[in-house]
Amino acid sequence: MKNILYVLAILVSIGCSSPKPKTDDQADKTFATFEDNFLDAYWKQHPSGSIFVGYGKYYEELTIPNSESFAKTVAFSQLWIDSLNKIDLNGLSDNNKISLKIIKNQLESDIWYINVFKSQEWDASIYNVAGECDYIINQPYADLDVRLKTLSKHLQTTDEYYKAAIATLNKPTKEHIELAILQNQGGLSLFGASLTDSIKASGLNDVEKDELQKNISKTTTAINGYVTALKAILADKNYSFRDFRIGKELFSDKFKYDLATDFTPEQVYEKATADKQMYHGKMTAIANSLWSKYYQTESKPSDSLKLIQMVLDKIQLDHAKPSAFFDSLTNHVYRLKQFIIEKDLFAFDTASPPIKVRLMPEYARGFSVASAEFTPPYQKSGTTYYNIDDLTAYTPEKAESVLKEYNNYASQLLSIHEAVPGHCLQGIYNNKKSSDVVRSVFQNGAMIEGWAVYAESMMLEEGWGNNSPEMELVHDKLKLRELANVIIDYDLQVLNKSKEDIIHLMVVECFQTKAQAEEKYHRATVSQVQLCSYYAGSTAIQALRDDYKKKMGDKYSLKGFHETFLSYGSSPVKYIRENMLQ
Repeated sequence: MKNILYVLAILVSIGCSSPKPKTDDQADKTFATFEDNFLDAYWKQHPSGSIFVGYGKYYEELTIPNSESFAKTVAFSQLWIDSLNKIDLNGLSDNNKISLKIIKNQLESDIWYINVFKSQEWDASIYNVAGECDYIINQPYADLDVRLKTLSKHLQTTDEYYKAAIATLNKPTKEHIELAILQNQGGLSLFGASLTDSIKASGLNDVEKDELQKNISKTTTAINGYVTALKAILADKNYSFRDFRIGKELFSDKFKYDLATDFTPEQVYEKATADKQMYHGKMTAIANSLWSKYYQTESKPSDSLKLIQMVLDKIQLDHAKPSAFFDSLTNHVYRLKQFIIEKDLFAFDTASPPIKVRLMPEYARGFSVASAEFTPPYQKSGTTYYNIDDLTAYTPEKAESVLKEYNNYASQLLSIHEAVPGHCLQGIYNNKKSSDVVRSVFQNGAMIEGWAVYAESMMLEEGWGNNSPEMELVHDKLKLRELANVIIDYDLQVLNKSKEDIIHLMVVECFQTKAQAEEKYHRATVSQVQLCSYYAGSTAIQALRDDYKKKMGDKYSLKGFHETFLSYGSSPVKYIRENMLQ
């Protein structure tokens, strides 16, 4: 904790005392040209990445994942790093300084992933064309005929793609093979009846339709062949799998590149462990105050964790019916918009661009109860979606379990996190308010997830929930879940803790269900560092807000902080901090 406070103190000192250098208009103009040239070259080198950000120029290309393409990416990245190093950072505007640092981090990260992390050799799940094909088919960047022609060309070499994937894999992890099988099999649905209907309804001529169908057939055959090959590896009892744990050195490097934060993994882990005890104390006090409301005759348990769990058990019975869940969350969005207007928390036009609440598309189901989806950065027009799964399609037992977790209190926090003013609102600002597309396309996960977590606490501070002790208790439970993400990630990947230790932490100490704990454990075996982004990001944002408030004095306003912070797009918080505290 002292180390974290020391880091923050140094950051404040640097940010507030350093003189602001003069910028050179010509340097900024030169950098703008450099940036345009770089981004076009980058998306040409990474055509699949260009699809997810809406840069339509290279959608037809599919990079074959072989040693030659990986070597070209390393050479490409080093070439552009050399060019960046020739630019005078001090001559640039504050915004361009951020963009330069983001570009450099991205390029250095690309090299590290290929040369050091080498996930191309052991993570079988990175080979999957379904996601990019989904965007090509379903994003409204062009009419249907154009999208189908683009898809046909993108699929021409999928047989080579999957053959190269198998050849590249070298001692993959068992967990990533299982994930790859599940996700690639799921991706086959994208090339099914719905796409066939779209082809029939299109204006393609017979030759174009036949070519597209041939490429679709080639792709499904290639996917099935990849799945069969992976299953054969799993069936080989003598196969030597790699351990999914990456160890301290790789974890620290990945933490540095992925989160781009001034915190070390150890500092975040230390703070999460300390905060767990703090929240236990706070929740015990709230549970004590609510005990007689929910348990009139039973004796209060002496075990504080059991006390909290028993009160939570009663609170979670207050939930919507499966048929009413969608309408309930839709109503949240309406009320949340009204609340941020009344409290003057953002300069946000709630009508444009729209946030539409919809049932989650079928191809996106099975991963979460709700999600945010907004237009890619280069695609400036479009609708931002708050997707909600259809709980009426669940079994009664599964629906009841989900509804208990996302009860009438937790579901409000879910809507804050995913919709307003969390991911949906931040995504709109990312595309509309950020002055530089670099900050929109190379998004920092800690800033994005940290913002959504910060939004939950901020809204309660401003009076959402009317200071209900039930809302406070449920919110604190969510905070435990977020900090537990850090602990289990580090415990598994670095400290080699057992599955039993991880499950105990989540179920007993953080009040999650056994099913949730099992799902989170699985997630922690197939990902690294990403689980830390929620807590690390929200901690950094809260610290920045506190220091910004001190700096601004009487001129401070919460709305001013939000507008200034969000104007930097999805930049790492440490870069935003440098500018806001100058």
